[in-house]
Order: sequence, then C-alpha cells, then structure tokens
Amino acid sequence: MSISKNELKKISSLNRKSKRNEHGLFIVEGEKNCKELIKSNFEVEIILASPKAVSLFPGAIECSKKELERISNLKNTSDVIAVSKIPKDLNYENDEKPIIYLDNINDPGNLGSIIRSLDWFGFKHVFCSHNTVDQYNNKAIMASMGSIFRIQAHYIDYRDLKKKFTNHTLYISSLKGDNIKEIQFIKKAIMVIGNESKGVSEEIKKNKHQSIKIPGNGKAESLNAGVATGIILHEMVKN
Repeated sequence: MSISKNELKKISSLNRKSKRNEHGLFIVEGEKNCKELIKSNFEVEIILASPKAVSLFPGAIECSKKELERISNLKNTSDVIAVSKIPKDLNYENDEKPIIYLDNINDPGNLGSIIRSLDWFGFKHVFCSHNTVDQYNNKAIMASMGSIFRIQAHYIDYRDLKKKFTNHTLYISSLKGDNIKEIQFIKKAIMVIGNESKGVSEEIKKNKHQSIKIPGNGKAESLNAGVATGIILHEMVKN
C-alpha cells in the first residue's frame, strides 16, 4: 500500500492552523509522540513510516524519506509521522485543581513545555486565551513529549472564564508581585501566566487579583514562560 500525491499534499497542509481546523486533523511527529498517540483516546487517521521504522508501527504505510520530508515541518524529519483527528466536544470535568490560564502565549515550544509540566503535576486541563498559540502546532506537540494527549486545552476569553468560575481567586504572574514562597494559595484559584514579553494583559489586570513573582538572585531579565510555570505549579501543588 502506498500514499498518493494528493494525500501527501493534504497532510502537508495540516502544518497550517486553518487547514487543521478545516479538516479536523493534526500531525504528530516522532517515535515517542506517535506511540503516546496510539496509547491515548485520540483517533488515529493514518501512520506513515520510513523503511527502517515501519515494522515498529503495525498498519503503518511505508514512505520514502523524501515523502516524509514533504510533510514534516521540522528541521530534522522524523522516521514516523501520524495524522490524528482533533477531539470534539471536550468538556471541563471538575478535578478540584487550580485553574491555569495562559494569556497570549505565542511560542509553541513554551506551550508544549507548559503542557508537559501540567501533566507532571497531575493536571488534566489548561485554559488558553484565543490569541495563545494552537495546541496542535507541530512544535507544541513535540515540546510536550506526549503530554498533549493527556491535557485538555480549552480556548476561551478571560471574561467568559471568570463567569464559569465566579468564586475563584485571581493570581497573576508578575515581576513586581509578592514572593511566591510567601503565598498561601487557596484551592479555588485562577493562575494567569502572561505573554513571554508583555506579561499579563491589562484587561485581566483590571480585575481584583494578587500578583506573584518568583524571586531570583541573578542578572537575567526574566524566566522563560515554560520554566516559570513549572515553578508556579510546584508551589501551588505544594500548598
């Protein structure tokens, strides 16, 4: 069994968000991520593999390296690429965890790293502003190391989020906030992680909130958003 040029063209187009939304499909690259996909509840559409990797994935279609390169959006093309259906109608199930809200996170690597940290600390959900990068961006999936299949991302405006969680206390990350080690987080919390360069948006800051910061002794201007989120999650879970 082989794959046609038209099928290759369609799969390659999934590197664009508009085409992912149009077809309801996304690309997964790499042996580890593809194995995590297969173990998950996501519905696999097709798996393509190079001659040396095809035996690792029963049912995979063998493709040449050139065909895989046509699809891949990575500098070093993987030996296996899968296409999965985007899950529909994912609802938030109250797991009594704090609400994590990502406000305009632009870098897909940061998003993937944050999703991986959420998975490590036992979270099942993350809420994102509509201008946060797409969770099914190939680089976000790669950075998540398979955690993308265990974390449900819900894209929602902050105003609508607040309507859902009216009794939650708002915390925002800030370089001018209170030392996070001195904060006693309450269980019903919304923790906002701001944009990599601009921080939390002014619209969210207008709401009553408590600002928190991660203290440091070095000369770096700030922490990477993914690293900062990992530290924040550790402190929230500890409390």
